[in-house]
Amino acid sequence: MNDTLTLADVTRDPSLLTAALHTGDGTPFTGRALLADDAPALGRYFDGLSQAVRDMYAPHPLNAEHASQMCGELNYENLLPFLALIDAPLPQDVAAYFLLHIGLHDGDRRRYIDHGHPLIDEQCCTLAPCVADAWLSRGLGSGLFPHVAASVRRLGHKRIVLWGGVREDNPRAQHFYRKFGFRHVGGFAAGGVSNLDMVLDL
Repeated sequence: MNDTLTLADVTRDPSLLTAALHTGDGTPFTGRALLADDAPALGRYFDGLSQAVRDMYAPHPLNAEHASQMCGELNYENLLPFLALIDAPLPQDVAAYFLLHIGLHDGDRRRYIDHGHPLIDEQCCTLAPCVADAWLSRGLGSGLFPHVAASVRRLGHKRIVLWGGVREDNPRAQHFYRKFGFRHVGGFAAGGVSNLDMVLDL
């Protein structure tokens, strides 16, 4: 699991990023890259999320239509989505979705420069995680994140940046990130909401 990979390797064989994992309470699950035929399962997952979870997630719409679009336009060179899949209540039921953007978004890049902490695109991936309501506070994210971070390392990247930061009024998420070594580098406001920028050095 420590051998280096390229995104071309992953495109040829996405199973290179598949791992058998466990939640904090010992429930087994599979962590792997999103595949083209995952649209129905991902759509069910998106449509089943509560408004509270949706309010914390900004990168894209969380609905079945967007799931179909994503799976139909998969390009790991740009976006590398990871899923946590549990075999209950449905086989290969999606319990979490961690979206990785390869590189930096312009807004994130500019903010880090303003914070006095400029980043290099080629060294970075940008993360937007989302865990299903039923699996919050059960150690699922803590089971999946180390696999995602190890995959980023294998792909030769040195830092993980939070996509659009994390909301200041979301202490649970901040605790999660700090647990894994993310550090706060600055704050900003967007749409009347205060946010924190955090980065993990791998």
